[in-house]
Amino acid sequence: MTKEEILEKSRSENAGKDIEDLEVQKVAAKIAYFSSFGFCALVSILNFIFTKKISIQCWIVFFGMLTVAFFVKYAKLKKKHEFWVAIVYLIFFIMCVAAFIFELSGLF
Repeated sequence: MTKEEILEKSRSENAGKDIEDLEVQKVAAKIAYFSSFGFCALVSILNFIFTKKISIQCWIVFFGMLTVAFFVKYAKLKKKHEFWVAIVYLIFFIMCVAAFIFELSGLF
């Protein structure tokens, strides 16, 4: 493959994509992950202070969001690391859902 063919292939693959926009989206997603963790922690702490109960609902949403995000990244990038991170988040998600069901049923 010649240099010109490589450049043409790269141009066609990146047609219609704004590199700056993609980079901003990546940074925004990272900030959203960390801020949502902070919000969940704050809600959980406040809930415990005022009710003496642990709030699990926001953690269900948080770990569910991360599970989906990393499974999508794995599907697109085919990186094993993304798959294993998604599995870990899925385990946390399942544990939170189970705790929530136990709490609703009065077993926990």
